[in-house]
Amino acid sequence: MTAAEAARVQRHRDQLMSALRARDRVALVSAKQQVLEAAFCPHEVPGTAGAAAAPSPALRRALRDLSWRMAALLLPRSPGC
Repeated sequence: MTAAEAARVQRHRDQLMSALRARDRVALVSAKQQVLEAAFCPHEVPGTAGAAAAPSPALRRALRDLSWRMAALLLPRSPGC
């Protein structure tokens, strides 16, 4: 995995953890959706175009691993819990 790909995975992880720490359900759902799109819709790589935009297998694996780990990140529905 390239340094840029590792940084991309780290940005996704940081977004998830930031939303969790802030206890922001909307931000957490949005961050989760972004990870899922990045992991399972590899043709949508921002800022690139064409066949060169295809993410590496290592990046896709790291994003899929992150998507499995994030599945357990939940916040209570009511703010008083």
